[in-house]
Amino acid sequence: MRSALVALLIFVWIPVMLFKPHIGVLVWSWVSHMNPHTHTFGFANSFPFLVIVGVLTAAGMVFSREQKSFPPHPILIIVLIYVFWTIVTYSFAFEPTIGKPKIIQFMKMIAFAMVSVVVMQSPNRLKGFFYVMVISLMFIAVKGGAFTLMTGGGNRVQGAGGMMSDNNQLAMAMAMLFPLALYLVKHHHHKIFKWPAIVAATMVPFAAIGTQSRGGFVALGAVFFMLLLKSKRKFIILAVSVPLAVGAVAFMPDSWKARMQSTENATEDDSFIGRVAMWKFSTNLAADHPVEGGGFDVFYVRHMGLAEKYMPAGYRMKAPHSIYFEVLGEHGYVGLFVFLTMLFTGYYAAGTNAKMFRKYKETEWVGDMSSAIQLSFIGYAVGGLTVNIAAFDFFYHLLITVVLCRIVGDRLVEKGVTKVEKTGILAPKSKGKWKPPGQGVRPQPAERVLG
Repeated sequence: MRSALVALLIFVWIPVMLFKPHIGVLVWSWVSHMNPHTHTFGFANSFPFLVIVGVLTAAGMVFSREQKSFPPHPILIIVLIYVFWTIVTYSFAFEPTIGKPKIIQFMKMIAFAMVSVVVMQSPNRLKGFFYVMVISLMFIAVKGGAFTLMTGGGNRVQGAGGMMSDNNQLAMAMAMLFPLALYLVKHHHHKIFKWPAIVAATMVPFAAIGTQSRGGFVALGAVFFMLLLKSKRKFIILAVSVPLAVGAVAFMPDSWKARMQSTENATEDDSFIGRVAMWKFSTNLAADHPVEGGGFDVFYVRHMGLAEKYMPAGYRMKAPHSIYFEVLGEHGYVGLFVFLTMLFTGYYAAGTNAKMFRKYKETEWVGDMSSAIQLSFIGYAVGGLTVNIAAFDFFYHLLITVVLCRIVGDRLVEKGVTKVEKTGILAPKSKGKWKPPGQGVRPQPAERVLG
């Protein structure tokens, strides 16, 4: 029954995708982030839904008569540069067959992101793209948070499939999701969605804590700290969050507390020492191959003497457990530089959007969305220190969302916007509609202009 239901929910949109490609993008986003087929036990579990949706969406772009444009945004430029470099490093890889599945998955994800930025350039489509992505992940958060509460935190919340295949990756997704969930609480659009949004947002930290991932716990703490710094209501946030945090920690079992406290003695933890050994592997490999690295998934090449040559004595090769050392080992110092530039560009562009668009009533939601995504990037950057998700689709889709926010925000400003009125005794009076220079100016007679 589950397989039939998932297949029906996807296939019912097939005729629409052929003429409205933005519907195909939304269906792709739902399947990609929620992974509904992984919750089934029949044919749907292994059915290639994303391939079919991708082909139909591409066909819809051909049939659709809508005007399409590819914006020359700095984020897109640096993403394409990074993609080009991964192709170069793959061609020079030690063992291309090992990294073939990863590069195929990465290219499909990038192709979807590029299609999204072309067809989702309107306010409603941007909202749909963002809401489908966030609500899909919040479904996983509600399941994980409820499981943590029902089991008293005694059992670990495992991965949810796709890019969140293990508990560390799921914890990272939850840490990145938290500020986006708070955005939905603020912009719920209808009172009927207010309390469901609040309950779902509350479940996100419980889902992250329930994974028992130390990296995810640190990432969640970093997001909360930055949220506190950027917020104008620090006292209210502390008054609500501190009791909840204390209660959550007291609620968790001793095994969870012992695992979290092990971060204080990281140098004595075998798991952490093993990760340091893999980081050493990446730096040793990059020392010999600083430009091209070793190619996708070089960490799983068991022959060619890589372990003997680059691993510290007494340790075996495993996952890199860091986005930075993952990129360094796979794509060299050039790839790492481009990757860091991409991360910084996304963070800076999101902050710029927030400053530009939060000043006006018509674009305030765009600014808040960008600000929430900026906090998500903090979680990705901090949590990525110990989790290998450099090709995480959630991160790249947030980059695309920042680009869409800029496009939509600029178009709304061109139509004319109203400045947000400040509250308080000293607040200035509203001056009404504001328009860009050159708009709304009454033309002067030629004699008066020329004197």
